[in-house]
This record gives sequence, C-alpha cells and structure tokens, in this order.
Amino acid sequence: METKLTRGISYIFHPLLIPTYILFILLNLNSFIANSVPFSYKLILSGVVFLTTFMFPLIFTWLLYRLRLVTSFFLVRKEERIYPILAIAVFYYVTYYLLKGIHISTIFSFYMLGATLLAILSLIVNFYRKISLHMIGAGSFAGLFLGLSLNFGLNFNAEIFSAIILAGIIGYARLKSDTHKPSEIYYGFAMGTIGMTMLMFLL
Repeated sequence: METKLTRGISYIFHPLLIPTYILFILLNLNSFIANSVPFSYKLILSGVVFLTTFMFPLIFTWLLYRLRLVTSFFLVRKEERIYPILAIAVFYYVTYYLLKGIHISTIFSFYMLGATLLAILSLIVNFYRKISLHMIGAGSFAGLFLGLSLNFGLNFNAEIFSAIILAGIIGYARLKSDTHKPSEIYYGFAMGTIGMTMLMFLL
C-alpha cells in the first residue's frame, strides 16, 4: 500500500527532476571549472535545464491528462506512456543541443544525450514490457559517475555510493506503492546504469 513517505519519495525523485539534480551536483563539485563559473551563470543554466527537462514535459503531460489520454503524472499504465516518453526524448535532445556548445556543460550535455537515448530505448522496451522510469533515472545518476570514474580514473566513489543508496530508496518506494514488479525495478536500474556508463566512454 502506498504511504505518504513512498509517495513523497516518488515525487521528490521523479525522473524529470533527475537532470536538474545532476546539473546541481556537477556545478558544485570541488573542481576548478565548477568553481570558476559565476553564481549568476549557474542560476541561468539551472533555470534553462529546469524548464526544458521538467516544466515543459510536465506541461505536455498535463495537457494529455486534461485530454484524458493519461490517468496519472506517473504514467502507471504501459499503454499511456508512449506520447509522454516521446515528448521527454524531444525535450531532452533540445536541452543537449542548447548546451553542447558550452564548455562548462560538456559532461552534462553528454549526460542529456544519454538521457535522450535512454528515453528512446525505454519507449521501445515499453512496447513489450513495463519498466520503471524512476529507476532508469536513478541508474543514469550512478552510470554518469561510474563512467567518469572508469574513463578518466577520477574518484567519484562518494557519488556512486550515494547513487546506489538512492536507487535502493527509490526502488523500495516504487515497490511499496505497488506500481512495479521487482523485475521492472531491476531492469530499469540496469538500463540506466549500463547505458549512461557506456556513453561516458565517448567523452
């Protein structure tokens, strides 16, 4: 049975919010590049990403909800996921295109490219079976820092460990809400982690 706690976790770590969280982490890492970026620029960049990866897809989903093409913002039914996921892929690619020429956001723009590809892959998988979009988002978080660690030999152990713990919390919340089967949780996390890790090797 869904509780206020599991519902709150699902809202706070909604897949559409993961890119904004990732950008916030990258802009606040203890590195020369992150430290050299003016605070005002960080705010502008964060605002753009929040709009294109969260607000616009949310508004599109709300329109579908008003048209009664979807029954929930969490897209519980497999059949109603097609158009929202397709829209997410488009908005994610737009974000990638807008940011790919900005030096500070090279890693994040690649992350958005990976998120776009994961959205397309999840859309394809959705025709055959339901999969957890929450866990794909959590897996992309882990895959980003795992890929950077393996590719560049950087120490992101704390970020990787935090991503795994976070994925466990999100997975637990999704299971307790009776939204997904265990296999859908595992497949989602594996897809997000492996897909994003592989993409980081193209940097």
